[in-house]
Amino acid sequence: MAGRFWREAASLMVVGRAANANSKIPKEGFELLFLKRNEKSSFLPNSYVFPGGVSEPSDFSEEWFDVFKKCGYEPSSLLKEFRTNAPPPMMYSNKTYPIIPEIGFRIGATREAFEECGLLITHHFPFKTLDKVELGKWQKNVHQDASQFVVMFQELGGCPGIWDLHEWISWLTPTHLSRRFDTAFFITFMEKIPNIFADDKEVVDVKVVSPSEIMKQWHSGAINLPPPQIYEVSRLLSIDSYDDLEKFARERGKKGMDHYFPVKIFTKNGFVSCLPGDDLYPEKPDYTGEQAQLVVQESIEELRGLALNHHRMEMKEHNVKLFVNITPKYGHISVKNAMEIMSQL
Repeated sequence: MAGRFWREAASLMVVGRAANANSKIPKEGFELLFLKRNEKSSFLPNSYVFPGGVSEPSDFSEEWFDVFKKCGYEPSSLLKEFRTNAPPPMMYSNKTYPIIPEIGFRIGATREAFEECGLLITHHFPFKTLDKVELGKWQKNVHQDASQFVVMFQELGGCPGIWDLHEWISWLTPTHLSRRFDTAFFITFMEKIPNIFADDKEVVDVKVVSPSEIMKQWHSGAINLPPPQIYEVSRLLSIDSYDDLEKFARERGKKGMDHYFPVKIFTKNGFVSCLPGDDLYPEKPDYTGEQAQLVVQESIEELRGLALNHHRMEMKEHNVKLFVNITPKYGHISVKNAMEIMSQL
């Protein structure tokens, strides 16, 4: 189905240790990197998002085998390390390229982070830092041609730091939108997020902020956050330690990557975006958008009362609320307690 109805993408949640991580102030142990998309962007204009973008065939090219071999990694060892017994998400089953999807999507996420904001995550890279001119040259080359990412490592050495990326979740854009993406979200950690500057083209602003601060800004209406960012940041509100989050992400990432496809139900006073596990989530979701949109006569509140198991986002104009009382799959963090925190922000 991918290709006709949506494109596949990869996104990277970059977590840095906060400067005041040793303080006793809750929710300030780590920070996240957000990039603001240009107002002219064809997808999510003016929104703050995690670095990421569309996957390219070059992310799955067999040329990467030589890059990894020069760093001491054979294809068989990579397969053994990244292929787990966890059920693969739908987007992994669509790939038949030489590089397995567990690696190819990680390469795509690192490439997009470099392309969008110059953040280069590597292993065995011979240069701790590149000259700004040299870095800018390669960033421009990769922006113009994604296949230049592998060329950069062929010429400079090293390889993408795929070991530093842990599987987190995948989100498929709802139906009846002009542009749709099935996006694999990965999470990575660094002691300090380096200084990153907007290029005033694709990216017009950069924020490195704690989960609580970005949610405060969103609640006040100062910034736009897309639903996946709202949901995923909400998970993080229940963790206040950089070390705890890193340990959790590293261990949980081996258990599987769940797939969230929101199904919209339009009510008389807004709409509900249902997720898997909700009592109102359809047994056979309409992934292609060929069916009519779901419309009911009840209000959002009345619809909530018709279900015992909630996994949904309720939206009235710009007011968004999460209601989750299910246990997430694959040992993931629930946003139940996080919503209680958010209500106090």
